[in-house]
Amino acid sequence: MKYQDFVIKNGKFIGKFDEMYKFHKDPWNLIKNNRKGYQINYHLIFRFCEDLKKEFKRKKIKVLELGCGYPQILNELKKKGFDVYGVDISKTVLEKAKKKYPSIKNKIFHGDILDEKLLKKIKPDIYIMNDISWYVLPKIKNFLKKVKKIKKNSYLIHCLTMYDRKKQKYGKNYFYNLKGIKKFFNLKYFYSGNIEIEKEKKKFSFFLAKIN
Repeated sequence: MKYQDFVIKNGKFIGKFDEMYKFHKDPWNLIKNNRKGYQINYHLIFRFCEDLKKEFKRKKIKVLELGCGYPQILNELKKKGFDVYGVDISKTVLEKAKKKYPSIKNKIFHGDILDEKLLKKIKPDIYIMNDISWYVLPKIKNFLKKVKKIKKNSYLIHCLTMYDRKKQKYGKNYFYNLKGIKKFFNLKYFYSGNIEIEKEKKKFSFFLAKIN
């Protein structure tokens, strides 16, 4: 079975992430690909975090990655001096991640993006959503409402792989391009854009925004 069979299949959301990680060791080839060097969306996230560090003007900046999976991003940010946290819905990937990244094993938790208790405990300065929005579409608006109540002036770094409108089968009623994403999230944007991936005939959108 392909990893897509556990996630989104024939335009329908499946969401069996724990089963997916049991069946596929590295479903998105992130570990394999990043041995050759971090992907461009990772570099964007690192750059935005460094820019925000200057904005906050303090040493410890709390970063929470939603749907962290194998927390490669968090591991790198920790090296850069950030106070990192992660949350993921799959216990299986978290067990594997804690073995692979022991230095942050106590900073990654099992949970949902709507886990208000966890959000309040961490009170992040920066939230990262890297290629997870398709999997949490019905929860995003509620998540933003919770975040606004928990802490003012936090930031969101968002990256999402996009496909041609005709090719994309799931989530088109929410958005299908960068313009639609920005309208849906309705935040104060500092940077946003698309990067074309010609070889794979797809692109990913990104933005850095303030949640207030």
